[in-house]
Amino acid sequence: MRSTLSYRRAALCTIAALLALPCLAAGRVEPSTCWEQLVFEAGNEWATASTTLDYTYIPAQDALKALMQSPERTYLQPGGDSVSVISARFRAMRSHGELQVWIDPQRGTALQSRRTGYGRDSRLKTHRFLQGAVWRERRSPDANAEYASPEVWPLRSATLVSYPPEAGRNPVITPLMLLERASSLARRPQTGKVDHFVLVDTGLYRVMLESREQETLDAEFSLQTRTGARVVSGTRAVRRVDLRPHPVGSVEGNEAFSLLELEGEVALLIDLETGLPLRITGGWMRVGSVAVTLTQASLRDGCR
Repeated sequence: MRSTLSYRRAALCTIAALLALPCLAAGRVEPSTCWEQLVFEAGNEWATASTTLDYTYIPAQDALKALMQSPERTYLQPGGDSVSVISARFRAMRSHGELQVWIDPQRGTALQSRRTGYGRDSRLKTHRFLQGAVWRERRSPDANAEYASPEVWPLRSATLVSYPPEAGRNPVITPLMLLERASSLARRPQTGKVDHFVLVDTGLYRVMLESREQETLDAEFSLQTRTGARVVSGTRAVRRVDLRPHPVGSVEGNEAFSLLELEGEVALLIDLETGLPLRITGGWMRVGSVAVTLTQASLRDGCR
């Protein structure tokens, strides 16, 4: 039986999660997310894909070395002593790549994203966030030079993209950051809605997250915690969170909203015990509706 102290600590962590504050566990401050690594896989008889997400925290001074800086533009800077980083590695059919997102956990906003894609259309896109705008750079290799480091690929374009007035001074995030937002929403006691401004390349979307009533899902995944690894298998209590993106301002020429390459009617099934996204569904390329399934998860110390 859990001790009274454990129940009190769990209650405090629940309140902290709802307020988007770090919770206290085992006498120390935990990161705002319990996730350390998530591995997703998807596919059917025609195509397969996989994505690995790593969640890390680095000192703000170290982050400043990786963040683009310029005396000509007032970029957003870390508001605290640490910066959270989501690093993604993805592979789908004949293409692969990686994506990094630097996040200010104090303000809940994206600071910078860098996506490198390799394949028939190799490119490096960097987005450095400002208040009310984003600086976008695109690089791509010369012919027969795709094996050179992406940082030395020729600069093809550099543009300041201003947000529509509707965005106001609201924090702007990236699609990957919606995973944690959906998890927090699903674990609230009641169903609800929340919206976020999300940047997709040069277009801004207002994405409404709506949680549904509790349901069940048959799942199987490997779970790594401080006590060791185990296979979680069976029927899980989950809550569905639907994502409803709406373009802000002009939509002409904008890239469609997507999460883990899924477009259209995207929905997440969140495990209520762990907060993990067990399944994400949506449209993928010309394959049709696809379910992206969690196969492995690693949680930080102090998390279940």
